[in-house]
Amino acid sequence: MVAEDSWDGKTRHHIKMVLGVLGALVGMTKVHYSRTAVDSWTFRLHYRATTTFCLVAAALVTAADFVGKPIQCLVGYKSAPKPITTYCWISSSFTINSTSPIPGIGPVNKYHEQTFHAYYQWVTAVLFIQAFLFYLPHFIWKNLEGKQVDLLLQDLNKKLIDDDSKRKRENILKYLKDSWGLNIKYSIGYSVCEILNLVNVVGQMFLIDKFLGGIFFSYGTKVFSLLSADDGLRSDPVIETFPRVTKCTFWKYGTSGTPVQEDALCVLPQNIINEKIYFIMWLWFIILTIISTLQIIWRLVLYSSSYLRVRLLSHRAKMPASLKLEQTVRLMHLGDYCLLDSIGRNLDPLNFRNILDGVTKAAEEVVATDPVMDSYRPLYPSPEVETLPRKRHIDQPDSATVIQ
Repeated sequence: MVAEDSWDGKTRHHIKMVLGVLGALVGMTKVHYSRTAVDSWTFRLHYRATTTFCLVAAALVTAADFVGKPIQCLVGYKSAPKPITTYCWISSSFTINSTSPIPGIGPVNKYHEQTFHAYYQWVTAVLFIQAFLFYLPHFIWKNLEGKQVDLLLQDLNKKLIDDDSKRKRENILKYLKDSWGLNIKYSIGYSVCEILNLVNVVGQMFLIDKFLGGIFFSYGTKVFSLLSADDGLRSDPVIETFPRVTKCTFWKYGTSGTPVQEDALCVLPQNIINEKIYFIMWLWFIILTIISTLQIIWRLVLYSSSYLRVRLLSHRAKMPASLKLEQTVRLMHLGDYCLLDSIGRNLDPLNFRNILDGVTKAAEEVVATDPVMDSYRPLYPSPEVETLPRKRHIDQPDSATVIQ
């Protein structure tokens, strides 16, 4: 009775601890409306949504280990001694290419192929590594950006009515004018981090495929094909990938000193959770890869088209695109445009409209140096500078040769 009460007390303690961890992880998913946004929603899908998914999945696997047992082994009709169970957990267990009577389980002979499963020990650690890798591009961009936009806004985006809004807008315009042509690192840093997001999600697909023994890429398609196959002909790919029951061979020395083989039958309750986690991960990684690829294509098109840049800025300001704004954007460096776009992403249309008006006026006083792209060249050459001397009319006499 005392032992049962002690076990119940430990179980309640573990459940409270796991719920506390889950509560802290859920707090990461809250939307912070007062936080300055310096990235796109696609970027946030990587470091916020996917990182949270990996951490919650790691907490669920850990909770399963705390509440129950990650592995339970049988030798004959009795529970295996703790040393055998521990050995099967820390080494590996295996299945064979047999479907009868239990899939993957049966007598082993030379015609059977053994598949060893040792990934289940490292699922929690790998999920934490995945969460770190998905957060890494955001961490790099956050340090490169250095709260530049947040400091420029001076809390202008956090107050509905601000008596100092005019002074703050003047400070923003002064900075933009003084740093004209010097913000190229802003656009390069953000573009590199967006590419890192795509490289990271594709690289993690290869990482998980290697971790699970080369079955991750085809795992989702096999699950979908299972749903459409006939009941009599289909085989469950989930059981093949994440077996519930495996075998384990334990060697020990008998009383006479000869090696004795113990065949253990091991149940892996943790795989019930693992199969769901990795199916959701497979599906989400494919969606995230497509979205990230489209985002990079959109970024390249946007950087190469001044027309789209003008339309995007005018859309943020809720105003029609003027001729002066078009000329200003054509002369604007990519870094200056990215900084201005980040400011517009956080300001209300009225304040950003005033900022754009100030930028167009300041652009007339600033000489753009070293344009990044050919599209930034002026549309019409200046009429004040003549590249060729005017030709004297053939019929016009020279004043030196006129005879008085």
